[in-house]
Amino acid sequence: MTTRLLAMVKPLALSILAIAFLALSAGEARADEVTIAGSTSGVFGGTTTGLTYNNSSFNVTTAGGTAALGALATPTNFNNLGSFTLTTNPTTLNGTFTLTVSFTAPEGIAGPGSGIFTATVTGTVAGTNSGGAVITFDPASRTQVFAFSNANATGSFTLTLPDFVGVNPGDTIALSGRITGAQQTAVPEPATLLLLGTGLSGIAAGVRRRRNKAAGK
Repeated sequence: MTTRLLAMVKPLALSILAIAFLALSAGEARADEVTIAGSTSGVFGGTTTGLTYNNSSFNVTTAGGTAALGALATPTNFNNLGSFTLTTNPTTLNGTFTLTVSFTAPEGIAGPGSGIFTATVTGTVAGTNSGGAVITFDPASRTQVFAFSNANATGSFTLTLPDFVGVNPGDTIALSGRITGAQQTAVPEPATLLLLGTGLSGIAAGVRRRRNKAAGK
């Protein structure tokens, strides 16, 4: 009796393990590789004459769950969060700055920003003793976590801006950022689901045949 039971259970267990492996492989193939794209815009408030912000766009794919925005880019290149330009003779700087990051990928983002697909980061603008400018970002908004869900995958990532950006008179400085903790799980494709369903049906049929054969004996 024990031998017959083991003979029935062993193929069942192996089949389930095989199907589970296929499903996990499909999900892990894209883990920690998330393509994140979008564009930026900025608005000043208060007294900020002589300081301007230049919009930008970005398109990066994470590696190991991380990606740099603007770390190696010049101010006029893509893949940063825009840039600040200060004239050689700026006026008194005492105001605010609001950065809007609008995501176009991955699809299905619903984060904690001002709305779906959007991150809003606020900061203050002040002058320095050397005639430069410092944009200091609000700790409460400079780090934001986003989750996404679409037909291909579900996952999340974290966008973090630096504490501050300093600009000297006559200079243009890129605004950098960092993506961390990016991860996604692929949604099983119809072929995978069909394979899973077929496999389970085959297992059930095999169990019934063995039971009927054992009962006949």
